[in-house]
Amino acid sequence: MTETLESVTDEVDQQQLAQQLLEQAREQGVELVGP
Repeated sequence: MTETLESVTDEVDQQQLAQQLLEQAREQGVELVGP
């Protein structure tokens, strides 16, 4: 149970980090094309 919760938390952290990187790139005028 604990391992599953940690895995979910890791996925959420990665999504938040990716979102932050996307926002920073947009602020710098970088166009990122993705799925």
